[in-house]
Formats: sequence, structure tokens, C-alpha cells
Amino acid sequence: MSKGGSSTGTVAGLALGVLAGIGGFLDTGGVITAVSAGARFHYSLLWTVVFGLVGFSVFAEMSGRVAVSSAQPTYEVIRTRLGPRLGAVPLIADLIVHVLVLAVDLVGMALALQLLTGVSYRLWVPLVAAALALVLWFFNFSAVDTGAALLGLTMLIMIPAMVVLSPGWSNVGIALAHPHIDPSKSVPTYLFAVASLLGSFMTPYQFDFYSSGAIEEGWTGPDLRRNRIVAVIGTLFGAVMTLSVMIAGAGALYPYHHPVDSIRAAAQPAQAAFGGVGFVIFVIGVFAVSVAASVELCLSGAYGLSQYYGWDWGKSTSPRRAPAFNLVFLAMIVLAMAIDLTGVDPIQFTVITMALGAAALPFTFGPVLVIANDPQFMGEQRNRPAINVVAGIVLGVLVLTTLATIPLLVSTGGQF
Repeated sequence: MSKGGSSTGTVAGLALGVLAGIGGFLDTGGVITAVSAGARFHYSLLWTVVFGLVGFSVFAEMSGRVAVSSAQPTYEVIRTRLGPRLGAVPLIADLIVHVLVLAVDLVGMALALQLLTGVSYRLWVPLVAAALALVLWFFNFSAVDTGAALLGLTMLIMIPAMVVLSPGWSNVGIALAHPHIDPSKSVPTYLFAVASLLGSFMTPYQFDFYSSGAIEEGWTGPDLRRNRIVAVIGTLFGAVMTLSVMIAGAGALYPYHHPVDSIRAAAQPAQAAFGGVGFVIFVIGVFAVSVAASVELCLSGAYGLSQYYGWDWGKSTSPRRAPAFNLVFLAMIVLAMAIDLTGVDPIQFTVITMALGAAALPFTFGPVLVIANDPQFMGEQRNRPAINVVAGIVLGVLVLTTLATIPLLVSTGGQF
């Protein structure tokens, strides 16, 4: 295991943070919703990225600190602290969302390959599912973690695309400080967009993945400082990439009067900036970030269920020593593939899944906040008052989002 202070440990830690940040903010759902937000609402939803940056970094640092301080994985602590019945609630909510989001990312990879090859995405779905299963089965945690993080860097093309499209930077700053809703847009539609964006930024799987990854990498007490740095840097990386996607979408498409209903439509900002080359790199980027998110989702679901029931777990452990852990992520892949092959509209399914992901957030965030304040598990590393204030505000917003998501989903028809 890597220990704090070594260059190898630092690289592995940064890869873990970058992958969590990319997977948290940008995957198929994150890209579609971010471009849609810019195309339909210009800059008036940029504030959600700032909120996501604060909320993600605070809870990522908290989940890593819980794992390092208690020397126990998240769901083992949740079961111990909340009991088997109450502790099962966040586990069930997380697993449902994990499978739905995994279905989104599998179909995102397949749609990207369809654009690059001309072969129907339905033929690609089982192939990408099989490839994902093989990679997760045969490679250890460090290889999967670092490789997926490097793949996700492809989406960096959206930063120069944003610059080329020349947004009004003063307007961006004003919108961040004082968002303005176009009077022609309905309030429910705007609020549904907020819920979808929060669901795409802050789905719970990245916190399970991050904290479990910290244990797999052998983090101990001296690594708490690294935990803070990695959580912030990884989150900032994902947030900047998301801002660039949203601003580029606004610069190239606003006012766009139709839903961004395909990856081809979402690629228009990159294509406007760099032509056909930009289009191809963007599509490869969508594929790459969806791979990164799929890795997180599969491992997070397997981590959670295995930790809760006390099974052997970990990508640093061979499949023979942790059979249940590996069977869980294989089952998740099969279920996600089955959803994609039912013929469901992939883009509409993506938007709805992002909103449902937002509705599930408090079920994970609440227990983590409770545990982070428990002196029995945390000792001197329990939350400070300032962290509790910020985390409480974030959790309050997410609870309101949960209460509003289903009514907004019905009233808007799942579109914005």
C-alpha cells in the first residue's frame, strides 16, 4: 500500500481525487445537462456549479476523513452507527441510483461509438458492458484508477473551446454573483434544471468510491492533510471542466429552443470552435468521462454492499478472495445493460435519472454528516463548527431538492 509522503502515493492520491471529481461532475449525464443548461438558460445556472464545488469538496473531504480516522469503510461505519435497518436505507437508495446512472453511462459510451463508427448504439451496448466487466475483473485498483483519470482528461478540449467562443466574461461574473432568469422561462422548468444539474454533479457514488479508494491506497492518519488537498483539487478540476462545458454551450447555442437531445447536439459548441476535429475530440471525451464514471459506479456499488454485509472487498484483492465483491459489479453491469436494451429513449432517460440522483443525495449525505460528528468514530478529527455550518446548508438545499424533484418531474414532463 502507498503511504503519505511518497511520490507514488501522491500521484495515486491525485488520480483518485481527479477521477472522483471528473466522475462526479462530468459523465454522459453531466455533459448533456451542462450543455442543455447553457443552451437554454445562458449563464443563469452557473451558480449551481459553484454550489456543487462547495458541497462536493466538503463531503468528499468528510467521507475521506471518516475512512482514514475510523480505519473503516463508509458502509461498515454506517451500519455500526445507524443499525442494520436504518443503515440499509442509504445503501438501497444508492444502489438504485448507481444502476440507473450506470445505464446512462453505458449508453453514453455506445452512442459515442455510434457517432464515430456509424454502427448502431444497441450493438455497442453489450460490447462496452463486456469490456468494462473485463477491465474491472482483471486490473487492480491503481491501474483502473489512474487509467480512467487519464482518459477523462480528454474533455479538457472544452476549456479552449470556451475561450474561442469568447463569452462575455463580465456577464459570466455578474451571473455567478446575481443569477437572472429569463422571464420567458417558467420557474418549474428552471428548478427542474437545477435539480438535474445537482444530481449530475453530486451523485453519491463518488463519495463511496473516494473513501473506499483511500483505504485501498493505504491512507492513514498522516494522510489527512493529503485527503483535504486531493478532495479540493479533484473537485475543482471537475467543476472547472463543467463550467467550461456550460459556458461554451451558452456561447454557441443560446438561445436554443429545442432540447439538447443527442450527443451530436451537445457537441455543437466544440464543433463551432474547432470544426470536425473538435467534434471528434468531444465525442471521444464523452466516451472517456463515461468510462471513468462507470468505473466509479461499479466499484462504489460493490464497495457499499460488500462493506455493509462484511464481505471481503477491494480491487487490490483477487477475485478468488473477494468473489461477492466482483459479482456485485458484474450484476450491476448486466442490469444496466438490460435497461439500455429495452428501447428506452437514452437522452430522456438521462435527464430523468439525473433528477432522481438529486433526490437520493440526502440519504448518503445525512449519515456521513452524522458520523463525521461522532466522537466515538472520529475522536479529535470530528467536524469543526464551520464545516458543520457549510455541510448543514448544503444538506438543507439537497433535502429541499429531494422534496421538489418528483413534483417538478411531473410538471415539466422531465424536460428543460
